[in-house]
Amino acid sequence: MLKRLLSDAASLVFGHLETVFKVCGAWFLIQFVISILILTATTGVPADAETLPPAAGLLLMTSTLVALISSASISVAWHRFGLLGERVGNIYLRFGRIEIQFIWRMLLIGLFGFAVSLPLVFVAFMPSESASGLAIIALVLGFALVIMPFLMRLNLVLPATAIERPIGFGEALRIGKGLGWRMLLAIVVLSLPFVLVTMGLQWALTVVSIGLPALFIQIKVMILNVLLQIIVTVLGISVITAGYRMAMERQTQSAQS
Repeated sequence: MLKRLLSDAASLVFGHLETVFKVCGAWFLIQFVISILILTATTGVPADAETLPPAAGLLLMTSTLVALISSASISVAWHRFGLLGERVGNIYLRFGRIEIQFIWRMLLIGLFGFAVSLPLVFVAFMPSESASGLAIIALVLGFALVIMPFLMRLNLVLPATAIERPIGFGEALRIGKGLGWRMLLAIVVLSLPFVLVTMGLQWALTVVSIGLPALFIQIKVMILNVLLQIIVTVLGISVITAGYRMAMERQTQSAQS
């Protein structure tokens, strides 16, 4: 199953790069422009400043809202492309009823993840003499190995919502049995090379840009981040798309047998 998740997700992305940039391009351009404005608004502000200029604060709130909306819009479009073959135009900025439902389910999954991680947060902020570093590491690993696969299975409600065939969280856990840790591992395997490349290129850009204005260097790094972030974002969505397809195939096979 892991091999198929990797191959299906990778082929969906790298076999349709034109569609990737059509789905993501306009949204990421908006976020990039907002980031440039934030960078400009905070230029000259001391790093230890307690408050930001009002314009910068407003831009940060706008950036957060746009990030949430664009995440839902891109995810819905990509799930529908991967599962229904639905294509988008050159400029895609759709946000409607389906995307609102998608955001609601994303938030519910996020709230569940936050709730189950509260014990971990509590231990992490306890005085050092009350909790050893080993205990904290064990809790982190326990959360990653036990809770994260459940969260990945809950994510199966998202493609179902995107294609307007909604399922409940209980059903998502049921049909996703055995897929949770595989989807998590697939996302890590597919994303890690791009994360490492991003870090390496950022370092290289900083080195070769010595002597150039800091703002110029930051803009170059931001452009690089946007391009790589598009690929990483769609790869993660594609893993969930592939996981949902496999879960529904298993369910169909079980019903027929």
